[in-house]
Amino acid sequence: MTLIRQAAQCVAMAICATIAAHLCPAAAQQPTSPLGTLPTGWTVTLTDVVALFSGPTPDGTVTIVAPPAMSADGDIKSAIVEKAPALIEDLFGEPRPAGDPTPLPASDAVAPGLLVPLTVELEDGTEARIEATGYPLPGRRLQLILLAAPATMPGTNPEIMRARTLIDQWRAAGIIVNDNLTSQLAGPAEAPGSEDGTEPAANAASAAPPANPDEQIENVIFFLRFAFDGANPSAAAEPSAVTALLLKDGRVFESEARAPADFDPASRPPGSPGTGRWQRDGEAYALAFADGTQGTAVAGAAKTIAAPALMSFNGRFLATGGQPTELLTSTIEFYPDGSLLLKDESTSLSGAYAISGRTIRFDVPNHPPAAFAFGYRGELTAPTLLIVGNRIYERADE
Repeated sequence: MTLIRQAAQCVAMAICATIAAHLCPAAAQQPTSPLGTLPTGWTVTLTDVVALFSGPTPDGTVTIVAPPAMSADGDIKSAIVEKAPALIEDLFGEPRPAGDPTPLPASDAVAPGLLVPLTVELEDGTEARIEATGYPLPGRRLQLILLAAPATMPGTNPEIMRARTLIDQWRAAGIIVNDNLTSQLAGPAEAPGSEDGTEPAANAASAAPPANPDEQIENVIFFLRFAFDGANPSAAAEPSAVTALLLKDGRVFESEARAPADFDPASRPPGSPGTGRWQRDGEAYALAFADGTQGTAVAGAAKTIAAPALMSFNGRFLATGGQPTELLTSTIEFYPDGSLLLKDESTSLSGAYAISGRTIRFDVPNHPPAAFAFGYRGELTAPTLLIVGNRIYERADE
């Protein structure tokens, strides 16, 4: 375990916020890693694991450790519970539980995973918080990724949020760390014969981003959010209808208006307002947000459909939820020739629209072009409900 012990020393120094003084100059200048481009200020070192270090902050330094993929028999939870503690003990010290494991949901494109929180006591007497994330790979294998930070560092620290976002992205992509510390992508695109992860493959940093950003979208939905009176917790106020953007990697973003091509999940890191996770609850979506609130988007009534290319239709739609903006007015009238009318009590704007997939674009004179998330319900030529950005629109009675 000599090389792992070397990594452990680097990790311990990082948690004490002194790692920058111990990394070699070449590593300090390295902008990418086998796992892709790093955030500004982050560095990487390679031993027999990939270790990524955030820039030192007053709260300490965040560390991500990604070992090569390992064999995993049985279910994912048992595999992580078996493998993670031994690895953490080699790197940091003897781990002890710090909370219940958290299931990470699956979708059609992402394998289920698990997050196991642990704490360790370091040699200097301080404690570190460890978040061990694992997900299954082809060939009965497991990819573990460890996030380590000082126990005193707030969970809302921007570097912790960046680290969690990176790990979410790697899990969504099905990243495999190979024995030679290169990486590859799991899934259908994997080259034949590389399933055991031992053959070098294209570096994740050079992997082209999805040609269609809609491929990251699980659904664009709406649900009812209830507000409770703290003085009278049994009485709920009238619920408000709220939109949510669901990504295939299990993340959910409440009231996200941007079109998929314009939305960077890193702009809303885990733990920030309106962020959380979803998982399937039968045909519905169960939502859990960072502020501790939960909700269920009821079955088919919550889901919307992605539009075909060049969708157009006729109809007048009234907003029933979401906050208005200059272009997301209370009334929108769509016409089959691609024109539209945006109306409020004191506003009336005419322009054009274009819909394709999960995106609707508005072109209104004297306004910059705007693109929003989109979904519809009902017939293609006569939708009954639309989600446009963060607003919900229902067809007005004819």
